[in-house]
Amino acid sequence: MKCRVVSMNEWLYPDMAAGVSQPKTIVLHAARGTRTGFQVLLKPTPTDGEFRVITESDASDAPAPDLYQLVDVMVERNTGPVGFIAKEGESADGYTTRLAPFRVYDAMKPFCSGATKRKEVEALFVVWRIPEDAEPGTYTSRIRVTIGKQSLAFPVKLTIHAATVRDPGTFSLTNWFSLDAMASRHGITPWTEAHWRMIRRYGELMRRGRQTHFWIPMGYIGIKEGPEGLFSFDFGKVERLIRTFLKLGFTGIEGGHVAGRTEFHAPNFVLSTNDKVNAVSREGYNFLAQYLPAWRDFLCRNDWLDIVVQHVGDEPTEKSMADYRVISGIVRKFMPGTPIIDAVELSELAGAVDIWVPKDDYYEKHRDEFEFFRRHGDTIWCYTCCFPGGYYMNRLLDMPLLRTRYIQWGCFKYDLPGFLHWGLNHYRHDQDPFESNCPDHGGGNNLPPGDTHNVYPGDDGPWGSVRLEAQAAGIEDYELLRQLKETNPEAALKILSSCFRGFRDADENPQRFAAAHLNLLKAVSVATD
Repeated sequence: MKCRVVSMNEWLYPDMAAGVSQPKTIVLHAARGTRTGFQVLLKPTPTDGEFRVITESDASDAPAPDLYQLVDVMVERNTGPVGFIAKEGESADGYTTRLAPFRVYDAMKPFCSGATKRKEVEALFVVWRIPEDAEPGTYTSRIRVTIGKQSLAFPVKLTIHAATVRDPGTFSLTNWFSLDAMASRHGITPWTEAHWRMIRRYGELMRRGRQTHFWIPMGYIGIKEGPEGLFSFDFGKVERLIRTFLKLGFTGIEGGHVAGRTEFHAPNFVLSTNDKVNAVSREGYNFLAQYLPAWRDFLCRNDWLDIVVQHVGDEPTEKSMADYRVISGIVRKFMPGTPIIDAVELSELAGAVDIWVPKDDYYEKHRDEFEFFRRHGDTIWCYTCCFPGGYYMNRLLDMPLLRTRYIQWGCFKYDLPGFLHWGLNHYRHDQDPFESNCPDHGGGNNLPPGDTHNVYPGDDGPWGSVRLEAQAAGIEDYELLRQLKETNPEAALKILSSCFRGFRDADENPQRFAAAHLNLLKAVSVATD
């Protein structure tokens, strides 16, 4: 059996060469409360034997790794140089890892020892999540992989540094999810006990990715209209969802968008619950004037108001910003003191939003505008979606994997304490995320590969992804950089600038990143002592 080992910071492809039969010692470093690991491609000679993995450690108190069977997914189109996908005549060469079409390992199926080998090529993701109270030191172990009668042993030398990252930390993360997809993609009837169990499993996976916030779309609230324009609201499902996620360790609630637009460039916002009603009309005001106090009262009764941020309407444009200002004022009237958060890139909306969430490239190009807002008490996060493309940092399947991790290095550089993405599991209704990752978005556009999701609907529940692990590792890096800045800001800046200079200027060589990361671990550990 031959193999190929790569770090957790670079992509593994099914068509890679695997010419090693005697693996070298794999050297890993991690802080307490963080993760580290490696990936391995396995090419056994033809066999139908069982697939087994055993961890053999030299110390009884050594942390044990989590094991995942990697599943390859299709990348049928490349990201465009600006956004969406590359159009005819546009070359994606240079800023992407490969020219499409190709397959790449991203989905992570929890490993079940004794499974039958699936293909001529297998792949594993081996990752250690170091407990916060682990004893610093160096631990040696072997990961023994057996397929049929063929076997390989991977020697591992894991050094746990004294530096510690706590959970929850200081960084905020939200990935918007679809509860409907959590039912339909697993053949479950919505809102049954089986659905609630599946929701919890998705929540556990989100927490593994260090997600802190979760949204409450208004579609999950029971709304009935009675006579004379009076409404009643049932928060039963929402209450159970909130309690489930808070028990898992989430720390923030996002009130869902109260308004939206029928198309992106439409000049008017309509109610999220009824796209026939203009949100700033008398009828729209009648609804919001009843819903917002009911929502606030529900949060107050459960002592949750102080952990809520509230959305108004996503991505307002110049044409729709007048409506956004009015609706923001309505929200402020009925939910005084609750911070308003939205993906907003219009400086004309100063005063209408408290937590600005621009795309990472837009923030960098218009930094002076956003820093002006910060000086007046506002908070700045960032987000990515079908933009940006090209060389900018995004979490897409055809970009270097380190870009997913580097997003949080950029957040540290620019003091952006939160990140938002719309796509946890927002697959299109006819999209198979294992075989189709650039679905149609209308208007002649397709979404770039992997934009709709960073978890997968596995055959036995939700599966994580290599990108989810990279994102979580980036957040852990953010916390370490922040700690170092408190004690030695010059050292933090030196380590940061050694590999990251901006959202489109970073060293994407995994070996040089590993050297910078090791320097970070050592520096924070010295400060800890």
